[in-house]
Amino acid sequence: MSSIAETPAKAASSASLESWKLHLLALGAALLALGAAFWPDIRTAVIVWWAYPAYSHCFLVLPISAWLIWEKRDELLSDTPSPWPLGLLAAIPFVALWFVGRFATITEFRQFALIGMAEAFILAILGRHIFARIAFPCLYLFFLVPTGQYLIPPLQQITAEFVRVGLNLFSIPYYQDGLMFDLVNGRYEIAEACAGLRFLVATIALGMLFAHLMYRRWHKIALFMLASLVFPIVGNGIRALLTVMVANYTNNEVAAGFDHLVYGWAFAVAIIFTLMFVGSRYRDVEVDAPPAPGHIRATRAMPLLATLAGALALLAVGPAAAFISDRAPSTVSQPALDRVADVPGWPRQVPSGDWAITFIRGAARTQATLARDDQAAPVDIDTMYYIRDRNAFSLLGSLNHFWNVTQWHEIESRISHAPVNGTDVAFHESVLLFGNAKRMVWSVYWIDGRFTVSPLMVRLLEFKSGIVHGHSAAFALSTPITSTNEDARARLAALLAAFPGLSDSLEKAGQAQAD
Repeated sequence: MSSIAETPAKAASSASLESWKLHLLALGAALLALGAAFWPDIRTAVIVWWAYPAYSHCFLVLPISAWLIWEKRDELLSDTPSPWPLGLLAAIPFVALWFVGRFATITEFRQFALIGMAEAFILAILGRHIFARIAFPCLYLFFLVPTGQYLIPPLQQITAEFVRVGLNLFSIPYYQDGLMFDLVNGRYEIAEACAGLRFLVATIALGMLFAHLMYRRWHKIALFMLASLVFPIVGNGIRALLTVMVANYTNNEVAAGFDHLVYGWAFAVAIIFTLMFVGSRYRDVEVDAPPAPGHIRATRAMPLLATLAGALALLAVGPAAAFISDRAPSTVSQPALDRVADVPGWPRQVPSGDWAITFIRGAARTQATLARDDQAAPVDIDTMYYIRDRNAFSLLGSLNHFWNVTQWHEIESRISHAPVNGTDVAFHESVLLFGNAKRMVWSVYWIDGRFTVSPLMVRLLEFKSGIVHGHSAAFALSTPITSTNEDARARLAALLAAFPGLSDSLEKAGQAQAD
């Protein structure tokens, strides 16, 4: 009697297992096609994980998500996946996001779009009821995207403020010059590595997982995530202050060099451990509620195949549009770009080599040193020129700097204006320090005839320029500060006023045929 009674249950279980195999096969095909179509974006993300310690935790995201889904295996096997073609509509905004990220050269947009498309495919192929059961592990995959570089400057300022307030509180004499602190026994800089970005992003990723496992009430989750945001910033500020104080009191024998990194990581681990230890004391008691009842549904091959075909068609839209756009030819003439620095009354000199911009992968570049007899010092010019195609990097890339950041340190910054061929142009002014040497740098971005220093405007213009295959450039000029900032500022303005047609010359460099 028992064997006869178990037959329907076994049959239902077997049907569910077969349905899972078929749906997972379709999902695997869609995800493999997604990976193949957008492999360059995936490869870029993995390179960032490997090269930047701030994102090394990304290697754990996939195993964590897989483990969370595996923990629900019994609950999932009690249910049967069923395609939901309307779920593909969720992929459309992410296809548009990839399109924007591709033509505006915003890597994070493209990578977020890939994760979003994968989520939409899971929703459409497995169905709403299955996605609801594994929503957190799926959404946790967004932590695969290495983002947050734009937070480094404000985090540096916050850390510097902690150091300033702490030194005043302990009555330690110092002189502050931007992010530089001169104390009795040495000079200390709040460098990019001291901003605490790696500490912040790792704590948020771990905090999200911890909150999911420990809490069920939304107010507790919100409070813990707020703590995961605030504690790393405050902890990094205290860490930087203690590092400066210990290094100063020990004549740089402790908490300097490699010790600085070791102590920093030890302090970060202690903060994370404390945060989670305190948070665990307020965890919600887990109630073993029975899982939502599953439903055994018959596998329907045609809706599944139609959903898979729709997914494949959607993921082909972005690359197809990019391929069509990339067929438009575009060149840059190096001789024409070199003539940009031909300024009447300002003869060229041998470059000193003291300063240069550090931008990557330009289509062409020109550098020159110009001098005039009535000026106290020469002016260096550096221009990196880009063709807005699939190989162009964004002008705002994290590796792009208007000076060698390992050598020069910015101590002042402001926006200065100067007439260029009758048009008022805003320049980002930076005062740099290296040892006893000081320099002033005026920098600006040029995109298809427009100058701007606004990051938002750069993104918008890069998007438009990418579609029409335009051109862009990073333009900067620099001069030593031999007396006052005003003298250096006047020297840069005098050179700009002498340019016969800066924007027109940059435009002609892209329109001319390469010699």
